[in-house]
Amino acid sequence: MTALAEQAHNKQGARLAAHPLVVLEGIILLLAAPWLLFPDIAPVATAAALAALALVWLLALALDRERLPRTPFNLAFALWGLALGVGILVSADPAETLPKATGALLGLAAWRYTVVAVTNRRGVAVAVGVLLLVCLAFSLTGLLSLRDLPKIPVLTAANPFRNLALPGLDRLTTHPNQLAALITLFLPLLVSLVIAPRSGWRWPRVGLAVVGLLVVGILALTQSRGGWLAAAAGLLALLALWAAVLPPSRARRALALAVLAVVLVGVAGVLWIGPRTLWELWVSPPEATALGTLRTLGVRRELWPWAVTAIGDFPFTGVGLGAFRQVVFRLYPLPPWPSYDIGHAHNIFLQTALDTGLPGLVVYVAILFVAAAVGWRVARRDRGFRPVSLGLLAGLVGLHVFGLADALVIGAKPALVFWLALGVLASMNKEEMES
Repeated sequence: MTALAEQAHNKQGARLAAHPLVVLEGIILLLAAPWLLFPDIAPVATAAALAALALVWLLALALDRERLPRTPFNLAFALWGLALGVGILVSADPAETLPKATGALLGLAAWRYTVVAVTNRRGVAVAVGVLLLVCLAFSLTGLLSLRDLPKIPVLTAANPFRNLALPGLDRLTTHPNQLAALITLFLPLLVSLVIAPRSGWRWPRVGLAVVGLLVVGILALTQSRGGWLAAAAGLLALLALWAAVLPPSRARRALALAVLAVVLVGVAGVLWIGPRTLWELWVSPPEATALGTLRTLGVRRELWPWAVTAIGDFPFTGVGLGAFRQVVFRLYPLPPWPSYDIGHAHNIFLQTALDTGLPGLVVYVAILFVAAAVGWRVARRDRGFRPVSLGLLAGLVGLHVFGLADALVIGAKPALVFWLALGVLASMNKEEMES
């Protein structure tokens, strides 16, 4: 595309982004977000927010049937909406389902609005900036949840927020493990924007580096061992992706050697510890280690078979969105863990099947495959978008490595960032196709 054509395209995109319906939808989404994140505060306001969103979508459909641009995600997201509907309808615990349902609907709304509103390259940059700001906001409010974490005594003593208490703000807290999952998702994006070769966008690299160091500190304070491993996996995936997409050069060889070195060190570490020792840690997790108690590993090991049993009993519908805490423990004789309030299956794939049935799990996996294909295609064809697409792909890798032993569950407040990230990927693909 010539410079003149690109300028004209950007101007056209700016006019489309300023369409009254788009502006109205953005305002309604912004006003509705707090009530959808915290639906139990004012159910009437939450119902009004849902009605307003439905109304503006119907107006868009009536006035312009092509208002939602075609993206590779559209079919998968339509099926995902159906799977969520099934998970909501079959739930036997509306009180547990409500916050998950409104959170999931907010995620779909955020994805749709990102795709509709972003119409040019400048819009993509704005969307990435909004994504990072939302991630930072969740991370900072998540500091409220870092009080009294007992797992690793050294970090507990070093935590400057251990005595933080702000009356009336308990609702803003996020479970430390879910906070760690959020950071594993967007930390690779920060790193990718910092290390990327110069492109058309002038990102404030120093500022992004400072934010990156801040969230790494927060990640350490979560005491989430799974989050640490997942973040490392995401950053390793980032280096591997950059090594794969760059043309032959010293930088590519250096990245490839770095990835190889990390992998070899990991294999050497496993061999040094010994497979037998690792198996004993799995079978009989010790109460005290240098990294705190491993008792939760035993809980997960006993929990997963019961989750599989529940999926086998409810394969097409699941047990209902967010209903794990009440339904599974009543139907199956799980061991008594009086000190644990287990709200999900601690595996993103098992939990998705429990929430929405096996059809929902298939759709969720399909969304991930579409995201991988779109992100890789954009990274190979558009150098300007490459740092963002590779950062988001690596973040998805880290998030789902984390999801093997825990879960950023459907409808959880921080899960909004996941759907925003998919919206950015869809927008970049749309813009690249148009260009």
